[in-house]
Amino acid sequence: MKRTSKGMIPFWDYIGIEEALLDKGYAELKITIQPQLLQGRGTVHGGVIATLIDAAVGSAVRSSLSEEESASTVELKVNYTRPGIGDYLVAKSTLSHRGKTLAVGEVKIEDSSGKLVALGSATYMIFSAEKAFSAECSCWLMNEIIVS
Repeated sequence: MKRTSKGMIPFWDYIGIEEALLDKGYAELKITIQPQLLQGRGTVHGGVIATLIDAAVGSAVRSSLSEEESASTVELKVNYTRPGIGDYLVAKSTLSHRGKTLAVGEVKIEDSSGKLVALGSATYMIFSAEKAFSAECSCWLMNEIIVS
C-alpha cells in the first residue's frame, strides 16, 4: 500500500492536505486551516471540505487497490453540519463497500476541537491500469458509467 508523498498529488500540496494515517480500507487526512482556505465569513470554504471528503475516500480506496488497478471518483455527497473553524480539520474515511468495479467510502470531518463539521461519501470506479492510462480512458470510463 503506497502512501501519498509530497508531489504525488500537486493539488493536495497546494492546499495543504496531508495523509496522517493509511490502513487497508481506512484513511485519515489532515488540513491546516489557512487564510486562503476561508470564505468571506472567515470559515473554511465548502469546496475545501468537499475536496477533503473526496481525497479521504480516494486514499481509503487506494489502500485497497492492487498494483494493476486505479480508481476515479464517479459520485460525491456532502452534508455540512457546522462551519469549519479552528486550527485544522481531520477527515476519517472507511470503505463501506469494495467490489470489483466500484468502491464506496464514508467520511467524518472534525475540527481541531473534535466537533463534527461534515459527513460525506464518495463512490469510486475501479479499473485496470491499462485502461486507466490508455488514450481512450475517458471515452471508456464514460461508456462504462452510461452502460452500467
